[in-house]
Amino acid sequence: MLTKIPHQEIGGAVVNEYSGGSPKSEASVGATGRSKSSVEVEECERRRSVSGPQQIVAMLHVDVPRGHRSRDTWPAVAPSRTARSSTQENLGATVVTQSHVDRHKANTALDFRERARSAPMTVTAMSALLLSILGLSVGVSHCPMWKEIAPCTCRTDSTKLTTVHCDKMASYDQAVRLLEGHFTPADRVFLKMSFSKLDDLPHRTFKELNMSIEHLKLNHDSLGELEGDTFEGLTKVLFFSLADNPLGKVPEHLWKRMPSVRTLDLGRTRIKSLTTSSFKDFPLQCLVLAGNFISQMDQDSFPRQVQRLHIGRNSLKTLNKTLTNLSDLNWLFANSNELTDLEGELPLDAKNLKMIHFSNNKIEKLPQQLKSLTELESLFFQYNQIKSLDGTLGKARKLMRVVLEHNHISTLTREDFAENEILESLILSHNHITTLNNSLLNLKNLNFLNITDNRLTEFSFQEIVGLQELKSIDLSYNRIKTLIGPATNLVEWNIKLTELKLDHNEIESLDGALSGLPELLRLNLSFNKLRRISPDDLIGLDQLRLLDVSHNYLTTLEETSKTFLPRLEELRASHNHLTILERDFHGLPVLCHADLSNNQIVALGRDLVSKTRCKIGHGVHEGTWDTLKIYLQDNPILCDAALPEIMSSMEINHTRIYGVAHCAPLSEQPVTSKPNAFLGYIPETTPSLPAAISANHRPLEQENEPNNRLKPLFKTSAYEAIQLRKNDLEDARKAQDQAVDLTQNDQYRVEEPKIDPVKQEKQLSKLASEIEELRTRVEELASQNQILLDQQMNKSTEKPPNEGLGENRKP
Repeated sequence: MLTKIPHQEIGGAVVNEYSGGSPKSEASVGATGRSKSSVEVEECERRRSVSGPQQIVAMLHVDVPRGHRSRDTWPAVAPSRTARSSTQENLGATVVTQSHVDRHKANTALDFRERARSAPMTVTAMSALLLSILGLSVGVSHCPMWKEIAPCTCRTDSTKLTTVHCDKMASYDQAVRLLEGHFTPADRVFLKMSFSKLDDLPHRTFKELNMSIEHLKLNHDSLGELEGDTFEGLTKVLFFSLADNPLGKVPEHLWKRMPSVRTLDLGRTRIKSLTTSSFKDFPLQCLVLAGNFISQMDQDSFPRQVQRLHIGRNSLKTLNKTLTNLSDLNWLFANSNELTDLEGELPLDAKNLKMIHFSNNKIEKLPQQLKSLTELESLFFQYNQIKSLDGTLGKARKLMRVVLEHNHISTLTREDFAENEILESLILSHNHITTLNNSLLNLKNLNFLNITDNRLTEFSFQEIVGLQELKSIDLSYNRIKTLIGPATNLVEWNIKLTELKLDHNEIESLDGALSGLPELLRLNLSFNKLRRISPDDLIGLDQLRLLDVSHNYLTTLEETSKTFLPRLEELRASHNHLTILERDFHGLPVLCHADLSNNQIVALGRDLVSKTRCKIGHGVHEGTWDTLKIYLQDNPILCDAALPEIMSSMEINHTRIYGVAHCAPLSEQPVTSKPNAFLGYIPETTPSLPAAISANHRPLEQENEPNNRLKPLFKTSAYEAIQLRKNDLEDARKAQDQAVDLTQNDQYRVEEPKIDPVKQEKQLSKLASEIEELRTRVEELASQNQILLDQQMNKSTEKPPNEGLGENRKP
């Protein structure tokens, strides 16, 4: 029994998307205990303050808080190729989303080797590579007293900033005893005391530590009421976090003692309202209030100097004009609230506003103020109730990424993206779009387009003609029945797609619509209604690496042998109705993986892989030869008694068969002769065999016995075997003649099977030779039988001598 090696699968492309998490959900805390907003504000301050090599590494930082998981396996936001540095430096955090599990199972989606080669490098690897290229290094080392202050930890970076972590302290007094005497006021310190029991903190002060604290994190310490005297003397603190403490209200009495704070994190502190005095005269630049219970905000609640504001995951039903005077605002998170209308709520004169995030609200239309935000680069309005765009984004000339998935958008117009010429990523999945209306033709820099799960019934490639930067389109989960290629008079498409997803539609025929995509690498046509693929359908796909036609109604892949796909490495054709593979791989010279599982395959042509040899197209072994792997899970051929012969024949051509099948007992399996051109059990009713091969065999017991021959002594005569083969040959010739006669009559005209005359003549000659050999053997056996019969007859007719004499003596 063979065991099938499972396919290499990936959990979906990890993609960058600014997301605020599930509605009304608290931010998740990772294995390290860092919450989302605490990372955001820390990043805010870190990117503002660090320089040199540290700044380079900071710009590559990626955080992983919990966000909405899209059903799609494709990137939700394509990385920006322009102004990436300024955008990442200004945005506080980057959220990573993954593919939905169901979509991942339904569409094994994507080529593992191609994905592995094109997947982004890890942040660490990217940082190390960039720093090595620049000849820089980040010096981080233990501080001299790190052993004496254990279990606290201590590190010093190249900027002479010492990071001290004292987590899980039983009391503030314990931290003081560990740290006192080891630092001086000249030491610049980032102090973190988290997951501790600081019940005695209100009666103590940070002056006892005798250090210059610049960053102070007090997270998960069960702090409630805070005394102002405790924070006396912290005039140099730039970053301050009280996240994940049950404060209940804004501790506004602390701000006079900490006048230098520029980044403040009060995330998940159970704050219910904001007043005018909450941050009065507090020159904040980055403020995080995410994950609270804020339902009411007075006007002028926020300091006017604020540049980065996070009020997501609260209970806001209105913004109450609190943002209109924030002219310095750079990015804004207000996701996962209960907002319904934003008209007149955005800053009136925000010349530097680059990103706004209003996902998971109840917004029904985009505000007209978006037309005046000329510097806007990123817009996220997913999971709302927006029905149309109304041209609100058409003037945003610097817009690079738009996410509008999970809305109620039904129509698009050309004015919706009139001047968005540098837009790179457009997500419109899970809407009600029925037509694209030539709305995308101005997006000359578009790189990624996602329109999955809409209501499209047809797709014309005229919609993307001229979009030379467009590399990936996801049209899956629509109702597409028709694909329309370019106009006949169009000399050049100017379409350079590398990835096209058309799975889970209703496509029955391709009609050659894909034949002009010369740079396409991955094509997914699974879960459609395809019944055949003609040679014209795949012409010109010279770069294609992955073809997925699984879960269709295909009965043969023979037409693919007439199309040359010189670089196809993986073919997925599982869950179809394939029965026989003869020369189906002849147009696939470097095929390495063929998934043909869950079909009805009963035979493989001996020449199936004669023109195919797997060639590694990536990695350190690129260009070397390998073994073609054919997966035949749950196909009848795996129950054939000649399976060892099949495997041996395939291995000669550097091919291996994998799979598991549930076979009936050997005694119950049918036995039928098969033509020499095939390997495997071929049923008599197989429709795709040529007439000369599929001629019906008469059962042995129905053969007419010749009267001029003696029946041999053994049970099954060799003569009957000869007669059977002779009759087979005659029946094949008669069937061929009948087929020719039928084609002459239009009433019975059928498609004439294609038979190679030379090959047929060789087969007939071989049959004739075998018949002659068997006839000679039968004559020898018949002669021996005749001699034996004559001897028996002579013995039976001969009489004893005495008996004869007695008879003569009678009177």
